[in-house]
Amino acid sequence: MPDDMRYWWVMVEFTKIMGIEIFREQFADSPRLLSFIEANFSGTGNDAARQQLLDLADASDFSLRQWVESLRTLRAWLDARGLEMSIEDELGYVCCAGESAGAGSNLTHLPALVSEMLEAYGCERATPRAAEVVGLPYA
Repeated sequence: MPDDMRYWWVMVEFTKIMGIEIFREQFADSPRLLSFIEANFSGTGNDAARQQLLDLADASDFSLRQWVESLRTLRAWLDARGLEMSIEDELGYVCCAGESAGAGSNLTHLPALVSEMLEAYGCERATPRAAEVVGLPYA
């Protein structure tokens, strides 16, 4: 599917669930985040992960945009170390970071919480990335 069609497919999938105005408000200014959403949550093969993301964001005190930014932060950290995790484990990690802020605390920026948690504790569920199909291993 051409890139411009995938963009619209992702937009349609998310706007059906959250509404066009909210989607536009949170993502219209960030092609990077839209690209991340497309790569990880679009298409019928990602229905469960997409719904999990939306449910977790809805149940938290953080916006969907902060969730997606946090997932990008986590993915960048993993990539820099040649590690990987399932998208479900990544969502769980971000959820844990958000919950670490505590119920009565002043809410902060979720991507910052994820960064702090990664620097303090790392990520025990991450595994070494398999070698690329073409090219050298990530090591």
